[in-house]
Amino acid sequence: MKKGRKKFMRNKLIVGLVATLTILGFGALTEPESVAIANQSLVYDAVIANSDVVNGRSQTVAQQPKPQLITWKQFVENGGGRYIQVDYDLPPEFRNGYVYFNQGASVITAYILKQGLSSYPPVKETGLGEIDVTQGDRYVKSGRAILFFWNQGNSGLQYANDTQVRVTQKGTGCFRANCLTAPFMTDEQISRILRSKRRIEQNK
Repeated sequence: MKKGRKKFMRNKLIVGLVATLTILGFGALTEPESVAIANQSLVYDAVIANSDVVNGRSQTVAQQPKPQLITWKQFVENGGGRYIQVDYDLPPEFRNGYVYFNQGASVITAYILKQGLSSYPPVKETGLGEIDVTQGDRYVKSGRAILFFWNQGNSGLQYANDTQVRVTQKGTGCFRANCLTAPFMTDEQISRILRSKRRIEQNK
């Protein structure tokens, strides 16, 4: 009976985590990621098995595992997200860097933290943002991250036919309704990345 209950709780945990990642727009999970989720559920099993049971109810409330970090490369390989389905020619350290999405009413931003940092902030488990903006901006200013900005609202339509990259401030360029902030890059580098924008299916 206990074994069946543990199996049920493990499957429920996996389904919940997959649903969370899908809502955040990570698309279908790869086989290695699915295996990682299953492994995390074994930790949950251990907590349930070792908890005290009173009147048939566990006294220990196991915490849900935190959503896994995903690199920009993995995001693209998984087909992108619900609203962001584009790719860019990024330097290797950012293509293989971890991405955090924050979503507003009509704006989506993505902080991509470069590969090889000693540590990375965990993905926030509440709200529509995966990283605190102040924390993300510190990574950008220190040269450890880049910031993408997509205007999904009507205000972005006024730039729909632009043919030139607009430099709005030092280290920030915009092409149509898409902006990139990278203070450590030149205007030419930022322009080249923005102009390389393409739909993910065009990578195939």
